[in-house]
Amino acid sequence: MTPMKYYLGLDLSTQQLKCTLIDQEHAIVFEHAVNFGRDLPHYNTENGAVSQGNDVVTSPPLMWVEAMDKLLSRLAETSYIPHIVAISGAGQQHGSVYWSHEGTQQLQHLDSTRDLKDQLASAFSIDQSPIWQDSSTSKQCRALEASVGGPEELARLTGSKAYERFTGNQIAKIYQCRKQQYDETEWITLVSSFMATLLLGRLAPMDAAEASGTNMMDIRTHRWIDSLVEKCGSPDLKNKLCLQPVEAIPLAPVNPYYVKRYGFSSECQIMPFTGDNSATLVSMNLHLGDCVVSLGTSDTLLVALKQAEPTTESHLMAHPTDSSAYMGMLCYKNGSLTRQHFRDIYANGSWDTFNDLLNQTPSTSHYMGFYYWMQEIIPFAKGIYRFDHGKLLTNGDDFTTNDDDNSSDSKSVAGVNIRCMIESQFLSMRTRLERLMNASGNNNGDTAPSCGLQRILATGGAAANHTLLQVLSNVFGVPVFKQQEGSNSASLGGALLAKYGTVSDTMTFDAMVKEHQRQGDQLELICKPDRSITAYYTNLLAEYIRLENVVVDHYKHNQ
Repeated sequence: MTPMKYYLGLDLSTQQLKCTLIDQEHAIVFEHAVNFGRDLPHYNTENGAVSQGNDVVTSPPLMWVEAMDKLLSRLAETSYIPHIVAISGAGQQHGSVYWSHEGTQQLQHLDSTRDLKDQLASAFSIDQSPIWQDSSTSKQCRALEASVGGPEELARLTGSKAYERFTGNQIAKIYQCRKQQYDETEWITLVSSFMATLLLGRLAPMDAAEASGTNMMDIRTHRWIDSLVEKCGSPDLKNKLCLQPVEAIPLAPVNPYYVKRYGFSSECQIMPFTGDNSATLVSMNLHLGDCVVSLGTSDTLLVALKQAEPTTESHLMAHPTDSSAYMGMLCYKNGSLTRQHFRDIYANGSWDTFNDLLNQTPSTSHYMGFYYWMQEIIPFAKGIYRFDHGKLLTNGDDFTTNDDDNSSDSKSVAGVNIRCMIESQFLSMRTRLERLMNASGNNNGDTAPSCGLQRILATGGAAANHTLLQVLSNVFGVPVFKQQEGSNSASLGGALLAKYGTVSDTMTFDAMVKEHQRQGDQLELICKPDRSITAYYTNLLAEYIRLENVVVDHYKHNQ
């Protein structure tokens, strides 16, 4: 009897290191997670991150190393590990890890009798890695855009204008402000390629989908643009990156350390690791007319595109499994943490109360709100902005919902804030998706919205809240579905990428997935739109755009 083969997917997200193990027919056989706050409290992170002030947000890479120790120790307790054929995975996009010369030497001479954490304690020239929540690099962003003639030209070259969290701009700030530590750095990896580097015991290349989140890679050729690399870190930066981006091909077998310590097969192949959003797209196997809305620590919207034109308010990235295609992405920093923050303020920390208030509060064009608790990415703004009949309320004033005596019923005020927060997020997504898809010529028909969208595939922790998904469906005017099996879409995507790397020279990713289509892969219909409410939102879009522009102007003038 032929032994079963297994494929491991890892996901190093903001708050956890997760794994998903699938068999050769794509059934999930094992899942586990190491939560940084619960399992590694001694790193003193909050939701996996450290806020340093002045919009600087980091995470300690040694925490990620220790999480790998813990996760692999748990996996080694199972009977699966000797039969794992390949490993791939995902990391939170844009974050960067800085390896010292000492660290690169330690990595290449690992002792299987000792934990990774003990051996790599001094492996990093910078002990706090900038992550995607950092927004402290505006100066570097403007300089990078100016070097090529403006944000539109940078987007044309790399798929995105300069964004504060993008890796090239983070490297540029370290080069300018922490030159000694920069000079002491031998390798720079992304969070994703950092994990592959750990498993290989030597530097792993970035995959092309991930490298397109750096502002340094040509979105069409998938090669570094030398002038942009040099602008971000001098001619020496290319030596620290070392390797050109790659597609989904085997890199090398797992390092002998993992064979001796945990029992992996010496033939287990390490594949390129991608970003968490790319891996989510992989796990959902998008078709034209689909988009993924991931409601997690950040909210993201993903869409697969066969042809594309970049815009300055969205991201165009290399597709993780089709080198001739693209992934369009919108990313919002104010996701689940912001919803939880206002749940605590307005719903006494209860999601049931939150949902009741959302359901009991009708939509009305009288009130609109923008809730940027953290520095937002699109648009670039921060703060809470409430509008009553199109007029911006000042001095932090809350809504007044009783016009007769100009007083506020607290329950009504809470409901209006909650509804405005949810609606404005989804209206932003719809507005920008329409612009992206129409600009890219991907209009597939006269449906609502106008970009030809047919359905939304929801994922992420907050996708368990069907009340939110109903608002999402109403705003976009399309049904919302979820996968029936598995909750960790990025680590599942990593597992599928692990398998795809073993067959990519003989079949397409779509063919691989179709070969083992199972009942558990089917999508579950969660909700359908109320077309009359969709029509209301369609009529609201112009006013939404006008008020968002007011917010952006107000924020700029008060900086």
